[in-house]
Amino acid sequence: MSWVVCIVAVALFVASVVWLGLTTSQLPTGSVEERQAREAVQTPLETEAAESDGQANQVRVPAFALWAPGTRIQTTDHQPQPGESFTAQSCTVAFSFSDASGQHYAVTAGHCGHAGDLVWPTNASRAFDYAHEVGQFVYSGLFAHDASASDGIDVGIIKITDPDRYMDVIGDPIPTGIADEVPPVGHVCKTGATTGYTCGEFEDTQRVQIVNAGDDEDRETFGDIAAVCAAAGDSGGPVFTHVNGRAVIIGIVSGTEAGRSGEDCWEGMENPKLMSYSNVEQMMTVIDQVVPDAQWETQRW
Repeated sequence: MSWVVCIVAVALFVASVVWLGLTTSQLPTGSVEERQAREAVQTPLETEAAESDGQANQVRVPAFALWAPGTRIQTTDHQPQPGESFTAQSCTVAFSFSDASGQHYAVTAGHCGHAGDLVWPTNASRAFDYAHEVGQFVYSGLFAHDASASDGIDVGIIKITDPDRYMDVIGDPIPTGIADEVPPVGHVCKTGATTGYTCGEFEDTQRVQIVNAGDDEDRETFGDIAAVCAAAGDSGGPVFTHVNGRAVIIGIVSGTEAGRSGEDCWEGMENPKLMSYSNVEQMMTVIDQVVPDAQWETQRW
């Protein structure tokens, strides 16, 4: 019998004001080196099959990944107007991919937005910066209530509408590799906008969870658990394990223990907080439903 754990969705709500008076964007454009580093991981690398060490290492690689794993985002339920005080929700992107027509999408936690919510860079602040969003939520499994296989899964899909906007990434950009055959998981790591790169031990799988996403009702979902430090703003970040020395994505950050959500945490603490995450099977269920013609290549890492 599955036991239930209460978790708090780790999205960060930030009060902001759209400032007036500027006609040019204050968003960074990135140095030549930064842009080259991001472009280098957008398409699959030529790789030779890794020598077998007893682990399954088949990975699914997007044909094109516009946003690197660990890209920072903020979301709103409307377009902020000049002078308006509003609340934005900060989250992290797990990875991105494209469909057969070349349309780009990003994957994050479902509680980071409802269908129709707008996505912005995390450092947008001026009226010009909010003139055009960088993306829009097209699906949230947590809020769908559509009786589909994706209903209740804490995974969301963003349609990227401004592929030219420079987006902030946590750490150095890395290639996107999603576990097609998940190896035995022991050590688990994640990247998030707030706590960055942290690791810990895998605890359990397919636990029923009650998610408090900050709305009027708690929502039931399920996922895997690891003893990894996570905090508000880390939601949607990539959860990964290392296979043959490379980071392979095995999930998406969902939440942390409700009773300890306000506690500081760090890697190696004596009594680590538990982090919940949606696993590969769950996130691919959502992607296959929402973007059935997503373009992938298969590699062995």
